[in-house]
Amino acid sequence: MELIPSNKVSQLSDMTLISFLTIIAQTKRSRNMRKYAVHAALNKRMPNYEVRMGFGLHQGWAIEGALGSFYKIDASYLSPNVNMSNKLEELTKTYN
Repeated sequence: MELIPSNKVSQLSDMTLISFLTIIAQTKRSRNMRKYAVHAALNKRMPNYEVRMGFGLHQGWAIEGALGSFYKIDASYLSPNVNMSNKLEELTKTYN
């Protein structure tokens, strides 16, 4: 296993954080997403509906595998590092 220099990890982490912020900003500015905020049926079912996203970032190894059926295949990633990233994302719901 090749170790990545810490300055490269730091740069990659910074770039990933910037991409998360860009996704959030673009979603908030999206005209299509704003349509959901004023959608009558959606507001009746879920008052004050708002799209919210959480992100988890952790650095480490992972194994990629294809999961699915004859009609649809998705990539899936497995490792303790992926699990940690998932747990971090889940905590975004707790801490808003």
